[in-house]
This record gives sequence, structure tokens and C-alpha cells, in this order.
Amino acid sequence: KHNTNNIKVTPSREEKERINRNLAQSMAREQEVPPETSPVIGISASFPDDGSMDSNFDPETPSAIGRTSSISATLVSAKYEAAAIRAEFKTYKSILPTPDQLLQKQHSYQMLRQEILKNNLELPRFLKYKNEGGIKPHHALCCLLLSEYEDGTLNERAKQSESCLVRTLSFGYLNRQLNNPANFIRDQFSCAVDAIPADVVKPGILRKKIRDRGLPIPNYFLDPEDEKQFPPHIALLVILQDGEQELRHLDHFFYRVAFSSFAAIALALRIVLEVIGAAGAIWGGAEVVKLRTATKNVELFRWISLGVGGLSFLRFVILNAPLQEDDGDILGPAGPWSLRLPVRLRAVTEHPFHYFVRATRPSSQSTSKKDK
Repeated sequence: KHNTNNIKVTPSREEKERINRNLAQSMAREQEVPPETSPVIGISASFPDDGSMDSNFDPETPSAIGRTSSISATLVSAKYEAAAIRAEFKTYKSILPTPDQLLQKQHSYQMLRQEILKNNLELPRFLKYKNEGGIKPHHALCCLLLSEYEDGTLNERAKQSESCLVRTLSFGYLNRQLNNPANFIRDQFSCAVDAIPADVVKPGILRKKIRDRGLPIPNYFLDPEDEKQFPPHIALLVILQDGEQELRHLDHFFYRVAFSSFAAIALALRIVLEVIGAAGAIWGGAEVVKLRTATKNVELFRWISLGVGGLSFLRFVILNAPLQEDDGDILGPAGPWSLRLPVRLRAVTEHPFHYFVRATRPSSQSTSKKDK
């Protein structure tokens, strides 16, 4: 047996230098300020925290408003500005479905690519992959809508959609509903235009910038898992189709009269069923159980019926009064035309008042400055 106890190994000079060098490096790393690590393992932010308790700290990114848009400048440097997007659209617009079909079926990125390639046409750059020199659809959409904002088109269309009569009668609380999908898309963008970053960013960062400013996120910028979301390439195509007057049939007189009549009848029926019916149920029910007769308790149950009718009317107003949060959730992600006909009729039946009016949103600061 070999006794291995009390054996001491003396490190060589080279090993001592290596140990001291590693120790010095470890001490230096401990003195450094570590980067803020995200909840996802292995992913670290590229910037330090600001010392606050905000776990979503993000350095301030300049807005695209009040200066020449860097998004537009970036796409111009890539030779893909708003004019190029519109000119490119004319080469493949004839094979696209109608705007309402695009919104209802929400054709995927790959499906549109295959349809265009099948017709031996050049793909638009927002439907190309990165290795093909493609541009992200939400970048192209921002560029297109920012160009409309800068030349005043966005504000002009917003003014055309307003109704002075509705605003006056509702003391500024309500405005005329936007049932045209293109106007709906532009309206949502104009509400968030102050928060659009000046730099080209990923969709998740874009959503965060808008949310951090306390502004509503347009439905086409929402997370794909959100029920209200529809793809940005669909929103872009609808805007381009509107520029070519391909949405005029949605504002046809026949459609407007038909759906307005349907919504008015649905609204009247809801008042009869939910308000007058509630009061009548108390009045008639009291007579059935003989709590009210022609000579007994007539005035008492008349007032009780009126009270129940008043409470039912209050309930009706609370359930049907338009709210700012209703846009893109009550009548479809881009208005009623983004729903198939059976679903559209059901949505109008459930919310007939919303077909006519919507809650007035607070004016965008940049929009009001531009108007001045």
C-alpha cells in the first residue's frame, strides 16, 4: 500500500502566474456594472438600466414627427419610398382580391407570394424575404402613411369623416362611425403617429413605443396572437387599393341604405325588448298573479313599472354607449367590412348604435400642431 497522505504539490512558476492572472480578471469583472438581463435566459439588453424600478426601461427613441422621417429616409436610400410602393402596386393590383375579401380572409404572406409568382409577375419588395432584398411590411406601411401625414392627406381625410351635427348633438362625445376600412386604418395610425419611432424598429419595439406613450396600438401593429390583429401587409394593400379607387363599392348608396336600415331596425327592436319589454313585464306580471286589478294597486304598479323601465333604459345606455376602447373590437378589426356577411349582420345586430357613431378620440398633439 502506498501512503498518499500529507503529499503537497508545489505549483510551478507558470501556474502561479496563470492563477494570479485569472484572479485579477475575475475581480475586474465583479467591479463592472452588469447589463440588465431580460427574463428570457441568455438574452441581455444592450443598454444599462436607468437606476429606476422600471423593468421595461428603454432609452428614449426620437419620434418620426417634427423632423424628416428616418423611416422614409431609410427606405428612400433603399430606393423604396412611398412613390415607388404605389408605382410597384400597379403591376400586380389586377390579380389581388377585393379589399373586403383581403380583410375577411386575411391572405397570408406566403399565399400572396405564390399568387403573384404564379402569374409571372415581379414580387413587391414588402413580400420578398430578406435575402431577396425585401422590406418589412410594417416599415413600408409606416412610410406610406407618414407620407400622407406629411403632405396633409391624412388630416384632410380625417376631417371629411367627421360630422359636425353628430358632435354638436352629443356635446363632442360622439362622432360619425368609420365603416370604410381604409379610413379606419388611417384613423388608427393618426392616433398613434406621435409615438412612431424615427428609426426602423422591429414590430415588438414599435408596439412598446406606442404603449409607453399611452396611445392605442393600431390593430395591424398588434401581436399576431391578438384576436383584433390583422396583418400589416393586408393593411398596406388596402391603403394602396384605396389610392386606386377600389373601395368605392363599399360606400355605394345601396349598401349604405341597406345596412343603415338594418341597424336602425335592430336598434328599435333592442329598445322594445330590453326597455319597454321590462316595464311591460312588471305591469302584466302583476296582473297575472292578481297583485294588480282594475281597482287595486293600479297607481302603485304604474310607478313600479316606470321605475323598472328607467333602470332598464340606464342599463341599455351603459351597454350600448360607444367607448374609445370599442374601435376594432365591436364591429370587426377594421370595421364591419372586415367581417363576412353573416358575421357582419350579427355584429350589427348586437351593436346597432355603433354602426352609426363612435366615441370621439382625443386629438393627436402632432395633428393639432400641424393644423395650426
